[in-house]
Amino acid sequence: MAFVPSKRKAHETMSSKVSLNLTSMMDMFTIILVFLLKTYSTEGQLIQPSQNLTLPSSTIENSPQVALDVIVSREWIMVNNEPVIQISDVEAQRGMIIKPLSQVLDRYAKEAKRMEELYGVKFSGKATIQGDKKLPFRTILKVMATCGRSEYPNMRLVVYHKSG
Repeated sequence: MAFVPSKRKAHETMSSKVSLNLTSMMDMFTIILVFLLKTYSTEGQLIQPSQNLTLPSSTIENSPQVALDVIVSREWIMVNNEPVIQISDVEAQRGMIIKPLSQVLDRYAKEAKRMEELYGVKFSGKATIQGDKKLPFRTILKVMATCGRSEYPNMRLVVYHKSG
């Protein structure tokens, strides 16, 4: 038995009208939009805690702000994740000002002031200090004194939020 071709032409089968049901697509996009709006955060995470330290806990309610990031771990002092000086060298010195840290902070301050002149981005002099909770207070005090002398007098200590 041989195959007998149909008398219909191929272009007639393709010319049938195809309609798209937009109702279900609109429902899907509405659900996605509502989900994204519910999960959207206007604050976000402005500060990424360093992995080399354990932050202290506090019941403070203030939100973090964008600022220069100074990290004081058990081994290093870092500015924007760039190692500056070892903690052992800081603890061995007698004065309150940490010279290598002061030089790095001055460099960032000059750069921020240049950005203010070129683009109008105001230099705030804000610094966030992430300090390990097991560090001696004198070490944190030296870092804060250095920040204050290096045009970063607006300091905030980064802590974990403890509810209750």
